[in-house]
Amino acid sequence: MRRFRRSTRALMAGLFGTGLFYALLVAFQGRWSNLDVLSAIAIEAALLVISLVRGPIDKKGLLYILLAAIGYFLVSAIFGFFSEITVMAAGGLGTYTFIASKPKFPLTKRAMVTGISVGVIMTFLGIYLALKIGVVYFIGAELLGAIILGIWGGYTPEENTIVVAIANSSGFISVGVLVVFPAVAIFVEDVALVNQLITIPFIAVVTAMSAFFGIILLVPFRESFEDDPWPQIRPQAECIIALGSDPTSKANVAIGIGASATWVATTKVVEQVSGSSLASIPNALEPVIPAAGSIPDWIGVANSPLLAGIGYFVGWKRTLVLLCGTLTTMMFWVILEGAAPIPYSDHLHRPEIIYLVLGVFASVIFKDIISSREREMSPAEFQRLAETLMNTNSHDDTEAQLVERPHKAEDIPKLLRVKEELFSIETLREEILEMVRSPREYMRSRRGKMPPWVAFTSMVLFTITGIIVFSILTPFAGVRLPWLLFVFGTPLAMVSAYFTARSISETGMLAGYISDIISIPAILFFRVSFQAITTFMAMLGGLQDAALALLVHLKLGRLTGVRGREILKAVFIGMVLGTIAGSVITYMLYRTYGFGGPEFPAPVAQLFGFLVTSIAVIGEFQLPGISDLPWLHPLVALVYLLSFGIVGAIVGLQLGKRGLSAISLAVGLLIPPATAVAMLFGAFIDFRMERIRNHDLANDEHISMCEQRREKQSQVLSGIVAGEAIVTVVWVMWNALALFA
Repeated sequence: MRRFRRSTRALMAGLFGTGLFYALLVAFQGRWSNLDVLSAIAIEAALLVISLVRGPIDKKGLLYILLAAIGYFLVSAIFGFFSEITVMAAGGLGTYTFIASKPKFPLTKRAMVTGISVGVIMTFLGIYLALKIGVVYFIGAELLGAIILGIWGGYTPEENTIVVAIANSSGFISVGVLVVFPAVAIFVEDVALVNQLITIPFIAVVTAMSAFFGIILLVPFRESFEDDPWPQIRPQAECIIALGSDPTSKANVAIGIGASATWVATTKVVEQVSGSSLASIPNALEPVIPAAGSIPDWIGVANSPLLAGIGYFVGWKRTLVLLCGTLTTMMFWVILEGAAPIPYSDHLHRPEIIYLVLGVFASVIFKDIISSREREMSPAEFQRLAETLMNTNSHDDTEAQLVERPHKAEDIPKLLRVKEELFSIETLREEILEMVRSPREYMRSRRGKMPPWVAFTSMVLFTITGIIVFSILTPFAGVRLPWLLFVFGTPLAMVSAYFTARSISETGMLAGYISDIISIPAILFFRVSFQAITTFMAMLGGLQDAALALLVHLKLGRLTGVRGREILKAVFIGMVLGTIAGSVITYMLYRTYGFGGPEFPAPVAQLFGFLVTSIAVIGEFQLPGISDLPWLHPLVALVYLLSFGIVGAIVGLQLGKRGLSAISLAVGLLIPPATAVAMLFGAFIDFRMERIRNHDLANDEHISMCEQRREKQSQVLSGIVAGEAIVTVVWVMWNALALFA
C-alpha cells in the first residue's frame, strides 16, 4: 500500500489535531449537547486517525469523502445545526481529500488550487454584475489562470482548461439561483422573515440541490449540439491554446489588474478615512461643493473601473441602447418625480417604468418565437428547395442528395437501443448495477455516451428531494411548496434547459423563458407565497445553468484536448465551490450593502418580483400597478399604464428589426444612470477600435495590426475588470467579518 511522506502525515495530523482540540474546547464551554459540536468532534477524530494509519485514497474514496462533506454541510443546514463548527468539520473533510488524493494530469493539484482561486473571483464577479446591471459576463478566467499557472511551474492549455471549467462553473451556478435572494429582500415586507431566509444555510441548500441534480441533465444529448458553431466557446478555446505562445498577454492582464486594484483600493481607503462616499460623481463632491449632495448617488457617473471595462465587452451599440433606457428613466425622474433626491428603490418601483420594461420583454419573447418559426421549413418550402437543388445540379457531374433528418439508416440501431433503454426495466436495472460497480468501465463500454435515462432519473431524484425538503420538512420559514408543483414543474426545466442550450450553442446568447412561464400557473392555482415561488423558480434556473455549465465545458475540453471525465470532475468541483463561495458572497453582500438600492439594484430580481406580484394581483381580480395611481380612475389608469407597455413593445420590435438589442434597452431602464454612464468609457474604446478596423479593411497588414491592438485592449480591460473584483471581494469579506466579530 502506498504511504504518505512523513512531512505530509505530520501536516495532516497537525491540522486535524488542531480541529479536534478546538471542537473539544467549544464543547467544554457548555456546548456538549449541541449536535454540531458532537458531529465535529467525531469527524475531526476520525480524520486524525485515518491520516495516521492510511495512505493515499483512490478516486472512489475521493468521491465518497467529497459526497460526505457536501451531505454533512447540507444536512446541518436543513436540520438547523449549521454553525462555524460544522463549516470547520466539512472543511476538514475537503482538506483531507485534497491532501490524500493523487490526481493525474491535467486535473493536477495546482490546476485545482488555481481554479478555486480564480473561481472565487469569477463567482464574485458574476454575482456582482447580476446584482449591479442584470447582465453577466465571465471575463478573463483563462487569462488569470494563465498568469497563476505561469508563475507556478509553467503553463499548459490542458490545465488552464481545468481552471476555466472550475471557475466559470462556480459562477454559473451561483448566478443561476441568485434571483430569489434579492427578490425576497426587495418585495417581502416582513424584515424579520427576510433576515431568517437570507442566510448561508438557505442559500447553500437552494444552490446545492440545483447544482447536484442538474449537472448531468444535458450530457446524454450533447452529440446533438456538437456541430453547432458555439460562438463563445471557440474563441475561448483558441485563446487558451494561444496563451502558451504569447508571453505579452499575461503582462497586459497584469497591467490592468494592477491599475484597477490600485485605484479601487485607494478609493476604499479614502472612503474609510474621510467617512464620505466616493461611489459616484457629482455626489462624491459634496464636501467641496455642498450643492452636489442634493443629487442622488445614482445620478452621475459611477466610480468603477469594472463597469468601464464591462462597457467594452458589451459593445458600443448595446451600451448606447442601454443608455437610451437610462435617459428615459431620468426623464421620469425629472418630469414625474420633480428631480427629488429620492432613494433609487422608490424610483425603480414606478409602474410606468415596469410596464415599459414588460413591453420590451414581451417584444423579445415574440421575436424569439417568430425567428424560431422562420428557421423551421414547411413541406412546401422543402419541396421548392428540392426542385431548386435538382434543377441547379442537373448539368453538374455531382449529384445532390436530400436525406430526411429523422430517420437516417445508420441511426436506426441507435434509435432502437435508446427505445430499449427507455422502456426495458430489466435493462435499466442491469445498467444501473453496472454503473455503480464500475463507472469508468461502464462509460468506456459506451464510448463516453451517457444514456437518456440518467437525466430522467436525476429529475426524479430532484423531485423527491424537493418534496421531502420543501413540502414535508420545511426547515425554512415561509417556504412551503406543494408537492404537485415539483411533479408538474420539474420536467419543464429539462425542456427549458435543452432549448436554452440550443440558443447558446448557435448564437452564444442565453435565451430561455419556458421555466419562467411555470410561475403563472403556480401562482394562480397553488396560491404559494412570494418567497416560496421565487425559491422554486430559482432552483429550476439553477438546474438549467448547472446543465449548461457541464455542456459548455465539455465542448471546451473537446476543443482543447481534455477528456470529458476530467471536465466532469472539474465542473463538479466548481459546483461545490459555487455552493460554498456563492452562498458566503451573496450573504455578505446582503449584510453589507442590502439589495434593491443604488449599490445593488438587482434589476432582474426587480422585474421578476413585479411579474410575480402582478400575477398574484390578477389572481385576486385586481390590476397590477393601479393602486400606485390612486388619483386616477382605474380604467384611465389601466389605459395609461398599458400605453407604456405598448410603447415598450413597439420600440423593442423596432430595435430587433434593426439588429439592435432590445434586452439592452430593458436593462437600461432598470439600472441606475450612474452605472450606464460609467460603461460609456469602455464602449468608446470599442467604438474607436471598430472604426479603425473598418478604415483599414483594404490593407491586410493594417487589419493584422488592428487585431493585435484589439487583443491587447481586451487583455488589459479583462485585467481591469478582474482587478476591481479582487479588491472588492476582499473588502466586502473584511467588512462583513467585522460585523460578526
